[in-house]
Amino acid sequence: MSIANPLFQGFLLTAVALTALPAKAAAQVAGGAQTLDYAFVILLVFTLALAARSLMLRQQLAEKTRALAHSQTALARARLTSERALAEHAMMLHSDMVGIARVADGKLLWANSAFEAMFGYRPGEWVGVPTSVHYPCEASYQALTNAADPVMAAGKVFRSLTEFKRCDGASIWVELSGAMLDASTSESMWIFLDTTERQHAQAVRQEAAQRLQKLSNRLPGVLYQYLLRPDGSACLPYASEAVRQVLRVNPEDVNEDATAVLSRNHPDDAAQFLASIQASARDLTPWQHEYRMLFDDGSVRWLYGNSVPERLDDDSVLWHGLVTDITERKAADDRLRQLSRSVEQAPVSIVTTDLQGNILYANPSFTRNTGYTLEEATGQNPRILKSGLTPPETYAELWGTVSTGGVWQGELHNRRKDGTLFIERAVIAPVLDAEGHISHYVAVKEDITQRKQADLALQNSLREKVALLNEVHHRVKNNLQVITSLLRLEVGRSAQPDTRSVLKDMQSRIYAMALLHESLYRSGTFASVELGAYLKQLATQTFRTQSGLGGDVRLLLEMSAVNVGMDQAAPCGLLVNELLSNCLKHGFPEQRSGQVVVSLQPSGRTGWWQLSVRDTGVGLPGDFEARRTQSLGLQLASDLARQIGGQLNVGPGPGATFSVVFHLQVFPLPD
Repeated sequence: MSIANPLFQGFLLTAVALTALPAKAAAQVAGGAQTLDYAFVILLVFTLALAARSLMLRQQLAEKTRALAHSQTALARARLTSERALAEHAMMLHSDMVGIARVADGKLLWANSAFEAMFGYRPGEWVGVPTSVHYPCEASYQALTNAADPVMAAGKVFRSLTEFKRCDGASIWVELSGAMLDASTSESMWIFLDTTERQHAQAVRQEAAQRLQKLSNRLPGVLYQYLLRPDGSACLPYASEAVRQVLRVNPEDVNEDATAVLSRNHPDDAAQFLASIQASARDLTPWQHEYRMLFDDGSVRWLYGNSVPERLDDDSVLWHGLVTDITERKAADDRLRQLSRSVEQAPVSIVTTDLQGNILYANPSFTRNTGYTLEEATGQNPRILKSGLTPPETYAELWGTVSTGGVWQGELHNRRKDGTLFIERAVIAPVLDAEGHISHYVAVKEDITQRKQADLALQNSLREKVALLNEVHHRVKNNLQVITSLLRLEVGRSAQPDTRSVLKDMQSRIYAMALLHESLYRSGTFASVELGAYLKQLATQTFRTQSGLGGDVRLLLEMSAVNVGMDQAAPCGLLVNELLSNCLKHGFPEQRSGQVVVSLQPSGRTGWWQLSVRDTGVGLPGDFEARRTQSLGLQLASDLARQIGGQLNVGPGPGATFSVVFHLQVFPLPD
């Protein structure tokens, strides 16, 4: 305890005062009622002083003890912090990721292994190497030095993203941190973090963003995002620069609210536009819509929108798509429509052909005059109208004139589809392309037939009917085979799976009809066909064509012989083709194996037969009934079943079973 303690000083002053009492005063005190022992008083005072000092010493000891304990705790914490710092320092020094180097006077004094690997040094090879050799150029080195020196001189850490060169000359990007260690020796510590890959990735992202921006700015329309919120409000979060020209708004004006665009929809199109958006949002189907916009200056422009929607977490719907201005195309369509109406309503036949003379187009008057529909005539040569009465020299003159750019006029004796003869006054001319080359031919023909030779036509009617019927079946068979071949070529040329599938389906259906006509033609009878043999041949060919879609699938045929008329044979053939194709397409996915059975058997009642196609495949999906009305193939199969007087039935699993029971118009089998 310090002597400056107030309590101790008080006791000490009391003792001094009592000792200094004059003897007279002491005698007066002693002469009172009671005698005070002067020595006892002195002893008491010193005893109290010693007790006070002992108390103070104990308090001081407790304070020292507490201070010592606090110091030990602080020391332990400091030791732990120091150990951690040393550990972190050691980890950094030996890290494979962070390069560390000490530099003095612009030269390397020390570096860790990560620095060596980063810059391509062998161990110790860097000693004394000037740091300037790792900069792309001297100017780059000087620029960094000028920037770093004042920062580090102020005791701060200098940081920079810098490009360096490795020993092999390769360029690397480094996040650089430096601090001064000793200003007197210019010694500094530097930390290097290689960010080359990150910088490269960032550059790639920037390049991709710039490429996307450049692409969106050069698209022939507005690349956009359209957001429909749950409350019904809408905006365009993104719109390319073309929005200024196409929709005549600034992109920032519609980022939060699309009213500036929606308010310009033509009043006559607004309801249909809104309905199309709502349908796309409800079903998440692509939005494809043509509509008009009415601008402030009174001009009207046609637009075409094509976008794909997605539903967001907050139940909003976001479309990504493109809007293009199709005003010029619509105008061209209108002109073509007017021209088309003029051609279609013309009272004369108008026909266009390619350079080989194959028909590309024929108007309705051609159909009325010849009996051939556009579908029947397309791809055919006008020689299908030949009657044999026009001299060969006439055809030679015709082709010699038009193939050299001239216009031919003359009369042709032709035959209609029904076999009747007629005479046409024809004007045939070449059509030139933009370069002056003949691209196709056009013929304008007028029927100038007069009613004559009625008696001769009556006498020859029976013979002509037989010949015509035979010729029709033969030509139909050949024409269908030609169409099948053309479809096969288109399948080979098409790269779209959906298109190829549709073309193959068409090819299969046409083959079914061609096979029927071939059967009739070979049999020599046109009234009936042996249905079992016809369906057997058809099913075998269809199976060979489409069995490659699955794994090891076998075809089993259970056919009974029965003769039927063409009005039932044709739908039966198409029905078997559709059902068998459906089984092979959907019943055996992932190379699944199994069996398909096609059966034609009496159903038990006289005159009633059952035609069925069943498989051992995966069976029908759970939502089959809901999707049944949406399937074109099943709708066609149902229609065909009704045509033969029955109804398409779907049996229970396993597998899939389709059957139809119908009454056959049975013809006697030939002997």
